[in-house]
Amino acid sequence: MIKIPKAASLAFALALSGSAVFVLIYGSLGLNGFGAFTASYLGLTVLMMMVFGSFRDFRFSALDVPFLVLIVCAGASFANNPVHADLREFVLLMLAASAYFAGRFLAKEDLSVLRATSFWTSAAVVCAGAVLTVPYLISDSQRGALGRPFVLGFDSATTAFSTSLGICVIVLLSSGNNWRAWTRYVAVAMIGISTAVFAASMVRFSLLAIMACAALCALVSKHRRRFASGLLGVLVASTGLGLIARSTNADLYLRYTIEGTSSSSIGSAGIFPPSHAASRNPGATTPRCEKVNTRNSVAIRKQLMSDALDLIPRAGLFGSGFMSFGELGCFEGMSPHNDLAQIIIEFGWIGGIAFCLLITLIPLSLAKAARTDYDMLFPFLLNAFMIMLSMIYGQIARDLPLFLAFGLAVSVLSRNHASATAREYLKMPSRSDHGNSAANRNVESFL
Repeated sequence: MIKIPKAASLAFALALSGSAVFVLIYGSLGLNGFGAFTASYLGLTVLMMMVFGSFRDFRFSALDVPFLVLIVCAGASFANNPVHADLREFVLLMLAASAYFAGRFLAKEDLSVLRATSFWTSAAVVCAGAVLTVPYLISDSQRGALGRPFVLGFDSATTAFSTSLGICVIVLLSSGNNWRAWTRYVAVAMIGISTAVFAASMVRFSLLAIMACAALCALVSKHRRRFASGLLGVLVASTGLGLIARSTNADLYLRYTIEGTSSSSIGSAGIFPPSHAASRNPGATTPRCEKVNTRNSVAIRKQLMSDALDLIPRAGLFGSGFMSFGELGCFEGMSPHNDLAQIIIEFGWIGGIAFCLLITLIPLSLAKAARTDYDMLFPFLLNAFMIMLSMIYGQIARDLPLFLAFGLAVSVLSRNHASATAREYLKMPSRSDHGNSAANRNVESFL
């Protein structure tokens, strides 16, 4: 291993913002995607973290066990079920799993470098994304009927950019007072403006997750409470300004949300549909599925979770196979958009329990140290953010950043525990120390 923290940190930052980088690259080239480049990009970032990270002071952790159990359950599912996925999905799944091991190569002492590199890389992506989004918001011909802009041809571009925005916010929250005042003000201004742009683009869940991270920081870290509360106010105000600027579209999304979360129908009068509709599976003929508004993302997610709840009791020990949900649920080719539900259904009950342990034990293990340690606050907030996104946008094969955050957390926790144990050991007096202390006291009393 060649320990070069800056190189490993750059690979880490590029992996976290991979979706946004792909939008910028493919969109500027007029492509929808290119599988070989995507796999090469992600594979290279994982390899760089392993090569330029640090394996010194590596400690096996009890938190590694749930992940290894999850791998075994996935393998058993592949062995016991027919193939439902194509080669691309298999490759993405393997890269996502390897990201956990890459994260285990990142050392706690390099977190300051990791934070700085992640901020500047993500900030560059966010600024580019916000600047590119504005013309699409202004031009009626370059956005969907509900107002979601098709930035460089991608209707999910602003969602990808907002994920990078979340990384910027997390770094700023966990950086302590190391920043110069003017740099902090510029960063907050950039975050506020970008939040307004993405809110005007009708981004919802990721912005809510960012606000939740700011609130969580204020709750956990008393040293950052005032700053986190102020930044949360900026995020809320910027989101409000973005929605007010395009209130007509915001109102339409609100009405679709009400329809999706209730049994009532908003009717078709005055409602402009999004650019495309979800496709129902040919065999999905239940009345509940047929009534779903296939152009309403909230209603679609509600139906997906309903399908998941129906399938979980039948998943068994090995599940129904990777990517099988897209053939069993209401909508063709769709995942449940929730990693926990997808893993239980496709990899089985034991795999679901293992993943549930990961998403609960890792944040809980980080929370205590995050109260006073800015370095530990970074992986704590990052894991919380990625877990929240995985519960709303989750597709297990495309959640490389989530498993990378898991690996980083387990790495810093295991090394932090080892260093704490070493410090306690050094403080413990030996028998000879007791003897010497007694002798010294006798000499002192004699003198």
